[in-house]
Amino acid sequence: MTLSEYEQHALVEIKTWEKRGHRGFHKKFLDLISKPIGFIVDGVGHDRLKALEAAIATAIDRLLNASTYTVELDELVERAHSHGMMIKNVSELRACDLQVLDKCNRESINFHKRAATIQGAVAGLGGGLVATADITAVLIQDFHLIQEIAFCYAFDPGTPIEKQIVLRIIEGAIGASNIKRKALEEIEILSQLERAGDQNIIAEKNVSIVGSKALEEVAEHLAARFVVMLVPRTLPVISVAVSAHSNRELIEHSGEMAFMVYRKRFVERKMAL
Repeated sequence: MTLSEYEQHALVEIKTWEKRGHRGFHKKFLDLISKPIGFIVDGVGHDRLKALEAAIATAIDRLLNASTYTVELDELVERAHSHGMMIKNVSELRACDLQVLDKCNRESINFHKRAATIQGAVAGLGGGLVATADITAVLIQDFHLIQEIAFCYAFDPGTPIEKQIVLRIIEGAIGASNIKRKALEEIEILSQLERAGDQNIIAEKNVSIVGSKALEEVAEHLAARFVVMLVPRTLPVISVAVSAHSNRELIEHSGEMAFMVYRKRFVERKMAL
């Protein structure tokens, strides 16, 4: 199917974003560290880092395998109506105008960024003592935002392949720039597998795409990122400001990555018709 001028421009914008390194203080700091995990182990200790990785892996595994979504689909349908898209269920969004969907998702990302800032500021009042609880809370919000964006572009984040794509979005959004590139490469493979409708091809790929190994890698990268975020919280004077900024930046990068990944797949799906 022929693409509109807006959709063609969107693809150019997405390709430019894919080649760009991460922005933001925490991301640039991770990019500067040649061996971030080794650096962080020296700073916080191997046992504490592994405990954090285990906690993150458990939280992600529960969110990935939850029997229910973190998103209320009826609310998404109502939001679509408020933007002039008179649909009956979210699957009909695949036929909607990309420009309208983009506007809807940008509004959602901005809302979650504000909520994350408030949540981070509150958590910052407790400094390092509530850091682990804050990680769980922000991961839940992260999943909610990504699932919301997926549904808005008519992708079901509850399918096996889509769950793995959600995992890579979180990994790429939180890790250093090289992790972003790795995540995008794996998302492309997963998207191809989904289009082919054959998940058995996964075993033929020389890359950790699914299973416990993939989850371990994501937990490791997340732990590195969170330690960089949380170390300043041990200083009460700056804890509130740093915590608020850290949570906002995390949600901002996750929202941006989900936004770019799903709108690209939305356009590619249209091109294949």
